[in-house]
Amino acid sequence: MRGATDPGFRPSQAGTGDPLVGTVISGRFRVDDLIGQGGMGKVYRARHLALERTVALKVLKPQLLEDPTLVGRFEREAKAASRLNHPNVIQVLDFGRLENDGTLYIVMEHVQGKDLRLVLRDDWPLAEERLCNIMAQVCSALGEAHVNDVIHRDLKPENVMVEARRDQPDHVKVLDFGIAKILGPDVPALARHGIVRAVDPEQPGLTRHDVVCGTPQYMAPEQATGSALDERCDLYALGVILYQMTTGHLPFDGASSMEVLTRHVNEAPVPPRQRQSDAPISEPMERLILRALEKEPAKRPQTAEQFRDELLAVPGQARDIQRVRTRRGDLYVVTRNNDRPLVFRSSPPVPLSLWERGHEGRAEFPLSRRERESRGED
Repeated sequence: MRGATDPGFRPSQAGTGDPLVGTVISGRFRVDDLIGQGGMGKVYRARHLALERTVALKVLKPQLLEDPTLVGRFEREAKAASRLNHPNVIQVLDFGRLENDGTLYIVMEHVQGKDLRLVLRDDWPLAEERLCNIMAQVCSALGEAHVNDVIHRDLKPENVMVEARRDQPDHVKVLDFGIAKILGPDVPALARHGIVRAVDPEQPGLTRHDVVCGTPQYMAPEQATGSALDERCDLYALGVILYQMTTGHLPFDGASSMEVLTRHVNEAPVPPRQRQSDAPISEPMERLILRALEKEPAKRPQTAEQFRDELLAVPGQARDIQRVRTRRGDLYVVTRNNDRPLVFRSSPPVPLSLWERGHEGRAEFPLSRRERESRGED
């Protein structure tokens, strides 16, 4: 199970001789093994003695206790995740401090499976229907978080676990709300009218809008510039993950974090079908990805629920599309809108009845007005 929010997290090697291994925390959790560590702390596999259940135990490094910002960030992870009750969100079971030195810990459910980074490595290219199913579950998790005034702010493939269950081969759990922004209940869930939500004055120094937090490759432009955020920064990160899962590449990368952030703010992404022309990326999927990667939040899908609905519609839309060529070799697309056939190129769609139909299902040239009148179509 992946258990840390920072990019430095790495699986631990066996035989570390960690002093916590073999001890019992708070009289309830037996620490069995160190399974990973990062800049903020370590993650252990542990056993809930009363429930006889395997759990994940995340412990903050003792030397970081002197930094109130990092302590607050760690405590906020527990608070953020404990607010959420959803099958696609990691469940926080307990949190507290070690008896001997006051070190903070969080106890979470232990998730079997692998993260999306490994899915990408092992299974690319993914079938589009499978990808839509996985990412729709991520949207469901974010929807639950956003309703509870929680923005993830660090969504990336390493924070999305996929496990095989008997009744569901790709069950998703979203992890790591370690830099989540928790907003007071008196603030609207989404600034729909251009009103940016204020920072919680009770939490000075923690994920304030003038502090850049997150992983650069997945950060929205407004996040990269340290601007105030709403839930749509998570939807931008969804777009980045979709781009990566469909093409095998990040939309923006660079030699340094600053270069990556600058590209997020200033550059348009290369369309996925152009970036990886041999990948099975449908036009509806490409359109959704590019909308999610819009620089202006108002041009993206506006809620996680809307994003989910559009994702689940992609496979059906893709099946409805067929490519046809004219005698001149020009490429057109025939699709459907409420069961009405439409043909479009770079201009607005026109009804298929305005086109001469050739043999073998090919679309020929648009009929002139006189030709349409002679056929009684006007």
